[in-house]
Amino acid sequence: MHSLKQFVVFVLSLIIGNLTSISLAASPVEPIYFYASQPGEQTLDQGEGGGNPFASALVDLLAHDTLTFGTFCAELIDLTEQKSSGFQRPEILSQIDLGAWQFLPKPSIERRIALVLVFSDYTISGAPSLPGAKNDLDRISKALVKARFEVQTAIDPDQSKLKSILNEFSERSKVSDVAVLYTTGHGVEVNGIVYLLPGDYPLEYGKSKLNEHAIRLTRIGSVVRASKANLVFYGGCRNNPFDEQ
Repeated sequence: MHSLKQFVVFVLSLIIGNLTSISLAASPVEPIYFYASQPGEQTLDQGEGGGNPFASALVDLLAHDTLTFGTFCAELIDLTEQKSSGFQRPEILSQIDLGAWQFLPKPSIERRIALVLVFSDYTISGAPSLPGAKNDLDRISKALVKARFEVQTAIDPDQSKLKSILNEFSERSKVSDVAVLYTTGHGVEVNGIVYLLPGDYPLEYGKSKLNEHAIRLTRIGSVVRASKANLVFYGGCRNNPFDEQ
């Protein structure tokens, strides 16, 4: 009788433990997208600090001691406009409100991770390479580390490596409170869809190979799955040069 009672208690404890773990496993929030420019507009590869003015603004803001998310968003727009002499005005797209969230400093109990993913070498495709983007990888990753993010970087990955990188980051973000992803390279926006072009994109085929060889920004953004905040920063262009030819 005593052993049966112990067995029942043991089973109930397992059930309660599983239910508790399920209730504590918070669902990921929708990602917030930060675009370095407006729809149809281009961005600069070279500017203050040797890279994109959008990246320069982000680096400056990550150096703040205290910063609410609402202030961060407003200042990111203003700083980018200033640093680009009005050439770039960022757009922020979000379905959630994190205005009062304390972006900086990082609370000690939060786990924050980041991925900086850059395409810089376009020798194969024949497009101009982007030395500023390569510089931004270094600048932004260092700024994120100082802001106490666990940072992973990737530059010019092929399709197989990219898939592995994104899958790994997705798994890490599932057990994190905050996930940040910064990405840039040559980009286009066609019919409202933003594509990032890898370094071997076949330019001679124009936009006809976008679905096969380019990377949708939403595909990249889908891997940020943290429980409190998911931020995707895109520094590439949003024009459509294929229709301008």
